Amino acid sequence: MNRRSRFFRSGLISGVGALVIGLAFFAVPSQVAHADGGGCDCYVVTPAANPATAGAGTGDIYAFQVTNNDPNETLKKLTFTAPTTPADFVITAASGPSGTSVSALPGSSVTLNLPIEPTGSTFTVDVTAQTPCMAASSEVWGVSGVDSLGETNEVQWSSSPLSVSVTGECGLAFTGQPAQTAVKSDILTGFNSTGSPLTVQLRDATDAPLNPANYSANRTQVTVSILANPGSGTLSGTTTVLSSNGVADFGNLQINNAGAGYELAANAPGFTTSEPSATSSPFTIAGQIQTCGASCSASQSTATTATSITTSSASGDFAALGLGGVTLTCNNYKAVSDTATFGVFNSAGGSIASASATATLTLSASAVESSPRPLILWQVCYASQTSFPVIPGTGGTTTIAGTTYHTGLLLPCILFPPGKTQPCLISQRYTATGGVQLTFVTLGDPYYRG
Repeated sequence: MNRRSRFFRSGLISGVGALVIGLAFFAVPSQVAHADGGGCDCYVVTPAANPATAGAGTGDIYAFQVTNNDPNETLKKLTFTAPTTPADFVITAASGPSGTSVSALPGSSVTLNLPIEPTGSTFTVDVTAQTPCMAASSEVWGVSGVDSLGETNEVQWSSSPLSVSVTGECGLAFTGQPAQTAVKSDILTGFNSTGSPLTVQLRDATDAPLNPANYSANRTQVTVSILANPGSGTLSGTTTVLSSNGVADFGNLQINNAGAGYELAANAPGFTTSEPSATSSPFTIAGQIQTCGASCSASQSTATTATSITTSSASGDFAALGLGGVTLTCNNYKAVSDTATFGVFNSAGGSIASASATATLTLSASAVESSPRPLILWQVCYASQTSFPVIPGTGGTTTIAGTTYHTGLLLPCILFPPGKTQPCLISQRYTATGGVQLTFVTLGDPYYRG
């Protein structure tokens, strides 16, 4: 919390001084009025800084000097009222001279019950308030009070009411990031729809989390939408929620199409969307996630492409397979199928790099006819985080979902010694319907297409 105002020095007028002032009152009325008080026997409140400044969403301390210009009475109650339009400043603390008690907080106003002060006294009051995220460029405070005679019109500002200039913007940040899951399954912080809801944190203009007492911390509608959409998916579930204690939780979001590198964006009225933290980390939506026993199989298909995998090295783990939603190319090769995503993962979502599988990739007749070539020229364009042997002239690198992958066409498995597990091409054949089927070995969590 930044203190944006200075304290005033307190002072007491001696009894002799009070007597002199009293005599002067009757002798020369025009000279008695306090310079700041506009010529009244009243209580004058002077802000330490006016206008003051406050960052959107921040907590700030405002200091006031209170001067008693009434020679006969003392101030019993002093009330400060914070701005409430378009949203409340929330007062969370206040203090005055020793012995002062304060009304219940937090709230949009505060009353200080003051101790008995000598007439003519000057003292300092501090008020701490949370600035809302949605605020006007200049906000005006109010002040009132009750003196020892019960009069309620004896308190005024020294010249003009406290005006607060609100600067900056509040922001949003994903603090609970999405993890990989399957299509039409809840996107949570843990792999395969486990863990906690996604969390968006509300932050003030200094990028600190909003104080839970802040007006905006509990009344802001936060909306999540798809920002990066590699699979042309649709986001469903409760996409707009009301913040509570400075966070918004999303526990039932789902995406209907597979893809790698999805990103979500958070938005709220009056909040900046330029912060990178308002965008989630990239994540993958698989076509299916299969629990594996001694052996494990999965399959996916689209109008032009079908793929299946079988593995016996994933016992107790999970096999994730998807088709589409990924861009993949290999040098000097024209691939026409959709791109498949495959991987073996533990329960925490960690990739099992040593897991191998036998995969098939079947191209439809229409896909084959779109790029005619001899059977031997139908190859597997493969991408892996680990480098692998490739057909010369086809190797390269690409970035998928923020991660660098090695790419290239797989070499025939007959080129490798028996017992060596290596991504490689087992066979090529025509299907009965005029398509082409490629069978090959995968390792780790690759992407592939034909």
